[in-house]
Amino acid sequence: MHGMPWALPLLTIGVFTLDLFTPIGVAVSILYIVPLLLTYTSPRTKDPLYFSAVATALTWVDVLISPPGLPIPYALFNRTLGTMVIWLIAVGLVMYKRTQRELQSAQVEQAHAEGLMMEAQTARYHADREAVRATVGREAAEEQLLVSRLRLEGIIESAMDAIITVDEDQKVVLFNRAAEQMFGCSAREAIGQPLDRFLPARFRDVHHLHIQTFGQSGVTSRKMGKLGTVMGLRSNGEEFPIEAAISHIAVDRKTYYTVILRDITERKRAEDFHQESQRQLATLVGNLPGYVYRCRKDRDWTLQYISEGVFDLTGYTLDEYLVQRSITYGEKTHPGDRERVWNEVQAALEQHRPFELTYRILTRSGEVKWVWERGEGIYAEDGTLSYLEGFVTDVTERKRAEHLLRQSEERYRRLIAISPYAILVNRGDRIIFANDQAIKLFGAVKADEILEKSPMDLFHAEYHDIVRERIHELLEGRAQLPMLEEKIVTLDGRAVDVEVSGARFVDEEGPAILIMLRDVSERKRLQEQLRRTERVAELGTMASGMAHEIGTPMNVILGRAEYLMDRVKEEPIKKGLQTIITQVERITRVMNQLLSFARRKAPKRVPLDLRKVIEDGMEMFQERLARNQIRVEMEMADHCPRVLADADQMSQVLLNLIMNAIHAMPQGGTLRVGLEPKQPMVKLTVADTGHGIPREVIEKVFDPFFTTKEFGQGTGLGLTVVKGIIEEHQGSIVVESEEGKGTTFTILLPIADRQT
Repeated sequence: MHGMPWALPLLTIGVFTLDLFTPIGVAVSILYIVPLLLTYTSPRTKDPLYFSAVATALTWVDVLISPPGLPIPYALFNRTLGTMVIWLIAVGLVMYKRTQRELQSAQVEQAHAEGLMMEAQTARYHADREAVRATVGREAAEEQLLVSRLRLEGIIESAMDAIITVDEDQKVVLFNRAAEQMFGCSAREAIGQPLDRFLPARFRDVHHLHIQTFGQSGVTSRKMGKLGTVMGLRSNGEEFPIEAAISHIAVDRKTYYTVILRDITERKRAEDFHQESQRQLATLVGNLPGYVYRCRKDRDWTLQYISEGVFDLTGYTLDEYLVQRSITYGEKTHPGDRERVWNEVQAALEQHRPFELTYRILTRSGEVKWVWERGEGIYAEDGTLSYLEGFVTDVTERKRAEHLLRQSEERYRRLIAISPYAILVNRGDRIIFANDQAIKLFGAVKADEILEKSPMDLFHAEYHDIVRERIHELLEGRAQLPMLEEKIVTLDGRAVDVEVSGARFVDEEGPAILIMLRDVSERKRLQEQLRRTERVAELGTMASGMAHEIGTPMNVILGRAEYLMDRVKEEPIKKGLQTIITQVERITRVMNQLLSFARRKAPKRVPLDLRKVIEDGMEMFQERLARNQIRVEMEMADHCPRVLADADQMSQVLLNLIMNAIHAMPQGGTLRVGLEPKQPMVKLTVADTGHGIPREVIEKVFDPFFTTKEFGQGTGLGLTVVKGIIEEHQGSIVVESEEGKGTTFTILLPIADRQT
């Protein structure tokens, strides 16, 4: 700690960072114990308490910002328990450090008392020697004896330990000030009293025997503590532990015993507390979800110390690691991680920084477990590495949970990715998620073009009130809403019909709304086509009836008009009859088209050279095209594959498209006809440079009876018949047009060789 002041903050930051990125249900905060234990080496007694306050704050800050995990009540219970453990260890460390200081103080006092005892014995020795010299020079000896006694009395009275001298009868003859304070008895009351008075009754016989044996042993002194711990008795009846040193001296053939006593009540209490603290600390370390270790830096990570938690994690006992040395931690590191672990630890040691890593180990049963390790090198004063210390915990369940979470996330990601629905997530009136279908539906290239927009930006204005009302219902607690048909607006401004449903959910960030959309524009188009088909079917029925009811009278009218034409001579009458004949023929053509449309026979599809059909058709229109000043451009590929088609119906298709082109270019222009293979189809294009079709009209050109021609110029059935023929041939037809720039019809028909 003194050599590495950065170790404590780095360990704390490391645990905080790990806890920050770990779901709150995982009790990572218990790892604050590791840096807490380092505060033991601090010279300040209360540092463990200060660190515990910091660790507690960080633990509960992580609750607010960590990713989700187990249920919140379980997570709060884990963190509350971890906080209590941290504070319990902190209090234990503080009390242990106080005890150590008191023990050091007691040892200083003991050394002082022993020094006083030796000095007192030295003084008594000088006094005895001076007494011998009294025979030579009594006056000088008496003077010296007085000085020695004065000196001895000063030492005895100033001693911090109790000093008691008794005679052969065990009667007190000396009782210093420290003894008065220790036993709660004055020297005047103690002098002449038996020493038994200051001993509990149960120890008195043993004490007498011990003193007798000691007096006969010939030993003049013993060091403090050699007599062991005995019990003293205060004047108020309280018993207390004392430590004693005893010596004896003979004066005028009488033996006197001097005892130096020290009250060790506080020291015993401190020792007991120290032992209890060590027991508690050992219990806490043993109950950690893992183990702590000290090892050498070698390939086997030879252990010098390891806590009992290693058995629960690996299945190997402490004896196997530390005594028998039959197993090493290095060899039980998974072979796939062994080299990586070594390299990462070496890199950290070279930089004198802590290391933190996750790897696999092999247990006694052969099971593979994942562990998380945090450790650092411990260095001597000269900077050389002494050993490594650290903490290892089992994270197998966390890794398994992370794996399952990744699998679950991947599974849901795939489900969302392949979902036919466009999916949006709205929180706080902002879109925070859009899947691929949503990106495609709104015509975006990437999700960022949709994210952060309001739902109102994505729905058509006429549906804003409905959208607001549905969002309000969900936020008020309704679980989900039924599917409704609404309109959205794509990024390029197109309105698209969609079905929309919504559901409310709550995650760690609060309530949100899941919006699912499905494009129904194609379905609506098909429904509209079905309605048109039904109308056409009705039209066919009506046309059949009309052909019967109108056809016969029209034939009569036509016959009578032609008959009269041959017999009248007046020119005005002939013109009138000619008008009748022309209009009757027109009505007949319309009726024939209706019948052809309503009763179109099934095509006789055979391999057909479409190039010849085009050339024959263009020959029919050659004179009319020239009269209308229309130039023809033919772009037909050589060796174009044959198509599977009905020749008569293909001629009808070409006839309708060319007639439309001629009508679109009354002032002349260019007619382009193209034919080319486009596997597995053949593409036919008919394009003109006429007036074009307005944008709002182009979607209706294939509808029955829809026409942009003047009254009497067309029936509105030509393109409807063309589309029906192409679709019966399993082909497709599309139209592209721009006002003032012409129109292009593109037809795709299946190749005959592919079908036969």
